[in-house]
Amino acid sequence: MQDAATIRVVIVEDHTLVREGLRSLLTAAPDIEVAGYGRCVAEALEVIEATSPHVVLLDLRLGEEDGLEVSRSLSSHPAGPEVLVLSAHERPSDLRAALNAGATGYLLKHTTPRLLVDAVRRVSGGHRVIDQAFVPLLVGLPSQTAELPDLTPREQQVLDLVAEGLANREIGERLGIARSTAQKHLESLFRKFDVHDRSGLVAKAFRSRYLE
Repeated sequence: MQDAATIRVVIVEDHTLVREGLRSLLTAAPDIEVAGYGRCVAEALEVIEATSPHVVLLDLRLGEEDGLEVSRSLSSHPAGPEVLVLSAHERPSDLRAALNAGATGYLLKHTTPRLLVDAVRRVSGGHRVIDQAFVPLLVGLPSQTAELPDLTPREQQVLDLVAEGLANREIGERLGIARSTAQKHLESLFRKFDVHDRSGLVAKAFRSRYLE
């Protein structure tokens, strides 16, 4: 019997090797199940309708088709799955198009396996996930120097490692502190920057010049 906490994913990708690689990666996670595949827009929508996944992992290009047609079709259903785009395209226009089509996240295909699995989990909970390659686009506003939070040296270290994409366990190992302590520092950073997730923290920290 499937655990209620299992995240069901449909992979929408027209290249067999990529699909199989993603399947192997995701099914290795104990809380993720690959519920089906789609190679084109019509097949993807059919599989999604049949399997009711939590997350659709979507390529932007499906042969000659625009993969975002899948996201646009799903955006009209409030109870539908979250869409995480996984693309080789780093153009800001593609990011904007994906978000406008209703996607919750956008990662580039050179992301690490760990970050991809983490992104699937976060997107399944409705959290926005944007590849850090797009941080300059997200932080194009001038810095606000009047209300800068005051960070402890340890918080700055944790912030630097979050920007590198490290999880709490890895941050703890790098700094020689407990994972729970790393989590407490991260929660303090969230409060000080008035954000709710890692992507928002990194974006605001770049904008405020805490990260270079």
